[in-house]
Amino acid sequence: MSAILRVHGLCKRYELSKIDRDLVALDDVSFKLEKGETLGVIGMSGAGKTTLLRMLRGYERFDEGVIEMDGIKVTPDSSWSEYRKLREKTAFHLQRSFALYNVSVIDNVIKRLRAKQTGFEDVPTFDDEYDELKEEAFKILDLVGLRDKWNHLYTILSGGDKQRVLLARQLAKEPAILLLDEPGTMSDPLTRKYLLESVRRVKDKTDLSILLVSHMPEVHEYLCDRLLMMDKGKIVEDGETKSVIDKFLIPLEPVKPLAPIKDVHDTMIWIDGVWKKYDLVTYHTLMRTIEMQDINVRIPRGNIVGIVGPSAMGKTVLMRLLGGFERPDRGHILIRIGTVDFANISEYGSRSIEARSKLGIIHQEFALPPYQLVQDLFARRIGLKKFEMVKHAMERAEEFGISDVTLDVLLRLADLPEEEAKGRLREIDLDIGLLNELFPIYPATEAFNAAKPYLKAVNLPEEIFSRYISETSIGEEIRLAIASLMASNCEILLLDEPFGDIDPVSLRMVTNSLKDLNREFGTTMLVVSHQLDVIRELAHEAILIDEGRLVLRGDPDEVCDTFLAQKFKELE
Repeated sequence: MSAILRVHGLCKRYELSKIDRDLVALDDVSFKLEKGETLGVIGMSGAGKTTLLRMLRGYERFDEGVIEMDGIKVTPDSSWSEYRKLREKTAFHLQRSFALYNVSVIDNVIKRLRAKQTGFEDVPTFDDEYDELKEEAFKILDLVGLRDKWNHLYTILSGGDKQRVLLARQLAKEPAILLLDEPGTMSDPLTRKYLLESVRRVKDKTDLSILLVSHMPEVHEYLCDRLLMMDKGKIVEDGETKSVIDKFLIPLEPVKPLAPIKDVHDTMIWIDGVWKKYDLVTYHTLMRTIEMQDINVRIPRGNIVGIVGPSAMGKTVLMRLLGGFERPDRGHILIRIGTVDFANISEYGSRSIEARSKLGIIHQEFALPPYQLVQDLFARRIGLKKFEMVKHAMERAEEFGISDVTLDVLLRLADLPEEEAKGRLREIDLDIGLLNELFPIYPATEAFNAAKPYLKAVNLPEEIFSRYISETSIGEEIRLAIASLMASNCEILLLDEPFGDIDPVSLRMVTNSLKDLNREFGTTMLVVSHQLDVIRELAHEAILIDEGRLVLRGDPDEVCDTFLAQKFKELE
């Protein structure tokens, strides 16, 4: 075989001007990709995998080295027009993208084929031109396993089928190299399975060269001929896939045992007769309306509950109801706030504010500000969550003529992802800056003292308190987010799929840390994850949700096996 890609001495540094430091993203990276080969790249989060893809795609300049791809040679001195040629030679499959036209499956592919002829993505108006492209499109749909859905509209496709249409459109481009960035990581297991089967079919039936970046060993084992391992911007291993994976997993911690539930009758969360209708919308197109009907669940104090199910079928809606970001059409979301007392978090006011002080929430869109000091993260979180600080803020709000309801609205916004919070603020014409006036920043020394037991529980060194977020790995970042909530005396953690981008070594550290928190502090946790191995080893019990219905609750292995086998369809 001859190499279609040669990379030699690739280096990339980023200047972190706000903290006057440099980040080395790629450090003397060299390798080659043979024609028809599938080459994988694995590594811990932050190892440089995504940066490498961006360089190969021509999105960014590099500082040193050479990229030679199918007759094109690019150096740091090359013009942007030369960098753009890398994009012409590659197709880039992003698993988070659903950028499709609101037309049939085959017309989505024909539009991409047409662009090769005319430069524009349109559907030919003459029958002979259309039929010629249609025949070519069918060959591509055969590769990805979608011929039987050729005339289905984009709007009625499942998430997995949309991913396969995206793959078909990339193949229609006839790239020299297909670049795959974490294929299927954020999808449910069934969606991921169908996508990977499609990639495997392409691999087996064509001589397309593929470069696949993933932190999931099973993806590489299924698809790759050879594997590179990256660490701190360097390639540290290059060889047979299984051998490299074994070396990659050497630092993997053993699974820690779960602490038993102390009292199954000590209810911490009570979902009481909840009904909720919601629309399933993709790119502003209403696909259908789903109704959650009469959900009744009691969750004991200290229980870790895993939530699984198909994508877009109710898991995140349930978490948003529990977080008070959505209100049920009927029923109550009750949070324990005293020995026997519960507060309905669906209602605004002082009791809900007290309940919110017990809730710590990490969303799927989780990210910490990179230029924030860790100590400032803790000081701000403790200031907003610790109940004595909340009571003080309520007193100050009364002095300013701000009602408990308005304060509750602001506190809910502070728990939302940044972009959603900004949108909500514009809608209701409130200034989030009010929180800074009402909630003082917790003193750094006191924040450190409050943080110490939780840093220890999540296996982080105390010296991390003086670092910037940008100087931590993604695994450390998530553990910091969890520890900062726990230092605020949160008794309940709602974790809505924050683990999608974490490698298995870091992920095991996180799940073991969550067990330590649960064991030492009796923390109640609800965890949504598409990674079923996380649910199997982390949760006391699991819940399966499909189309808004609670289908099954029980042993995590049983629930996960039922989901994978789709046996729950038989229960409908």
